[in-house]
Amino acid sequence: MKEQIQAITNAYKERQLAHFHHLHAHPELSFEEYGTSAYIKETLTKAGVTLADGIHGTSVVGILEGSEPGPTIAFRADIDALPVEEDNDLEYKSTVPGKMHACGHDSHTATLLTFAELLAEHRDLIKGKVKFLFQCAEEKLPGGALGLCEDGAIDDVDAVYGLHCSALIPLGEMLSNEGPNSACIGIYEVKVHGKGGHGSSPHQAVNPVPAACALASSINQILAEKASPLEKAVFTVSYINGGQYPNIIPSDVTLGGNIRTFNNELTDELFKQLKNFCNGICAAYGCTCDVTTTVGYPATINKPEETAIVRSAIEGMGYSWHSAEPALGGEDFSYYLLKKPGSFFSVGMQDPDKVATAAPHHNCHFKLDQRGLLIALELELAIYLKELERR
Repeated sequence: MKEQIQAITNAYKERQLAHFHHLHAHPELSFEEYGTSAYIKETLTKAGVTLADGIHGTSVVGILEGSEPGPTIAFRADIDALPVEEDNDLEYKSTVPGKMHACGHDSHTATLLTFAELLAEHRDLIKGKVKFLFQCAEEKLPGGALGLCEDGAIDDVDAVYGLHCSALIPLGEMLSNEGPNSACIGIYEVKVHGKGGHGSSPHQAVNPVPAACALASSINQILAEKASPLEKAVFTVSYINGGQYPNIIPSDVTLGGNIRTFNNELTDELFKQLKNFCNGICAAYGCTCDVTTTVGYPATINKPEETAIVRSAIEGMGYSWHSAEPALGGEDFSYYLLKKPGSFFSVGMQDPDKVATAAPHHNCHFKLDQRGLLIALELELAIYLKELERR
C-alpha cells in the first residue's frame, strides 16, 4: 500500500504546493474567509467535487461518491488565519497587513483540497462517500465546527478525521493518542457589586474590592474540592479590574479567567460550584455578584478504533508514530467527536536543520517545512484506504 499511495500522491506535489502558497499569501480572519471560501469552491467545482447545500457562512463541504457501496468518511481542514503581522522572508509571504497563517491552517486546507482533487481523479478508490469539511473559524468562538454540526454536515458520517501540522514536531514524526487530546475550555467572569463611596467613609459604602480579592485568592479551592487528584485541570484567575482613584471606593469590581479540563462533565460541575462559591463569599462581604460562564470548546476525545487506524496509517507509510500527551489548549474538532467517532492527530513539519530557531504557533516567524505537506497528503489517503479495509 505504501508504494501505491506514494506513486499516486507524488503526482500532486506541485499542485498541493501551489494551493499552499496561494492560501498563505491571502490570509483571512475567522468568519471573514470569503476569498478563501471562493477559492475552495472554485477548485472543488473544477475538480468535479459536489458542493453540499445548506452550509452557512464561509465554510464549504465537498462530496464525492463512489460507484460501490461503502461508508461515509469525513476529513476536516480549518481555513482561518490569525491577526498577526508576518515577519518571514518568503516568496509566498502574506500580502495582507496584520494577517497571517500563523497556525498552519493553510497547510491543512491545501492538503485537503489536493486530497479532494486526487480522489476526484481516482474515483475507483472510493467506496461509499467522502466528505471534505473546509471549516471556518477554528480560532474564534463559538467555532466553525459547531456551525457545520448544526448544518447537518456530519449527520450521515461514519467516521471523521482531522490533522494539525506542527512546526514544533520534527519532520516525519506524528503524534496521536486515544482518549483526551485537547482540553475543554471554560471561561468565566464575576462582577462583584457593592456600593461606591468616599475613601474617608468606608462605613457608608460597601467595598467590593475586598470581596473580589477574597474570591481571587481562594477560587482554586473549588478545583481542589471537586476534581479528582488524578485529573489534569487548571482553574485560573486571569484578570481583576476595579477602581481608579485612592479616595473613591468603586461600586463594582470584575474578575475572570478560565478553566481547562479533559472532562466535559467536570467543567459543568466546576461552573455550578463557582456560582455557589461566589454568591456565598460576596454575601459575607455584604456584596452581590453576577457570574457569567461560557464553554469555549469541549474536550477533544479521540476514539480507540479510529486512533488505531491513524497509527496504522502512519506506521504503514514508514513514519514515526509517538503517543501524544494531552494538551490543555482547545480545538473545536471536539464538536465532531461529540457526534461521531473519529480521531485528531498531529503531523510534524519542523525543519530538522532549523530546530533551534523554530517559532511556535501564533508567532510572526511561524513557518512549516513544506516537505511535510506531501506526508500529510499521504496520510489522508492512507487513513481512507485503511477505513475501507475495516468495513
